[in-house]
Amino acid sequence: MNNALIDPNIDALRHDDLRALAELEGPVVSLLVPTHRGGPETVNDSRQLKPLLGDARARLAESFPDVDADALLAEVAALADDEPFWQRQADALAIFASPSGTRTFRTTLDGQAQVSVGEHANLRPLLPLVAEDMPFLVLAVSQHKVRLFEGDRNFLSELDIGDAPASTDDSDYYTREPQFQHQAGDSAPAHGHDTGEDAVRDSFLRDVAKALNTRFTNDDRPLILAAVDEHRGGVKDYLSNVQLLDDTVSGNPDRLSAAELHEKAWPLAFAEVEKRHHDLLERFGENLGTGKATHDATKIGQEAEHGRVDTLVLTTLALRENTLGDASKAADLDAAVAHTLRNSGTVDVVPTFNEERAAGAIFRF
Repeated sequence: MNNALIDPNIDALRHDDLRALAELEGPVVSLLVPTHRGGPETVNDSRQLKPLLGDARARLAESFPDVDADALLAEVAALADDEPFWQRQADALAIFASPSGTRTFRTTLDGQAQVSVGEHANLRPLLPLVAEDMPFLVLAVSQHKVRLFEGDRNFLSELDIGDAPASTDDSDYYTREPQFQHQAGDSAPAHGHDTGEDAVRDSFLRDVAKALNTRFTNDDRPLILAAVDEHRGGVKDYLSNVQLLDDTVSGNPDRLSAAELHEKAWPLAFAEVEKRHHDLLERFGENLGTGKATHDATKIGQEAEHGRVDTLVLTTLALRENTLGDASKAADLDAAVAHTLRNSGTVDVVPTFNEERAAGAIFRF
């Protein structure tokens, strides 16, 4: 199988990870440590963890005096002396320590070091990594080869094609019309695409689409097609249960590696992210003033705790504590994020609202 991990030093971070972090019982220490991708700077990266731990211990002593801070932070403290660990970093290391253990994520975040201590994890810095991601599928199809991939912003992994034909040679058409078996593909006669060839290609694309319709009926990931133009229409005509994007990776994909396919496909998937954010803001605006949406921070916190928040919308203003004014606002927002995720809600990030608001929420009912 042909797989591509765009950067092996970046850890995948998905909605399920956010939900697991939201379930952590407090106290939770959340750290964000700027890091470097190798070189002598990694020594300083490990050294900056120690003063952050000192800050965390002081906050624990103030807010959670009965907690054994050294025990809670033991795994994190051990990382400071793990030299190989710091040599395999990306741009920032997110650390979450709680009574149930420690989790780390190597990320592409930038910015200053942060320390948060509270009843809930501070997930706000991580939210854009998930909100600006889009899981997607890629179908790379030619007459000679069919490949299927799943991916997101950081990886592309080849899947087994399942019941789909591997090439035109495997099309069911040959079972039905064996006289055309030697007329398909690039070995066809020089006079061009005769009726037999067109029928073979049409049957082949129909068989590919049929297999995908069955396999991905309940899958809402968009499908990106990598194919020559003459195959695009055929696949689109027969796909009924899969969300095929209008934009495609044009040309014969046979020689493209997984990394090359990802480079061409991800911008198409990211365009769907931007469309999703635009649609979300429209939906929020339509519900504002009807009782089904609000900017009121107190109401957001109350309704999130009771499971009424369908979608919590944060702006970039809300992502860093120094823009919120005081620690209590940050703690309230962290609680709203955690309760929304715990109750199977969605947390999304948009650049800004029309007004200078940090957050908004759309209610379920």
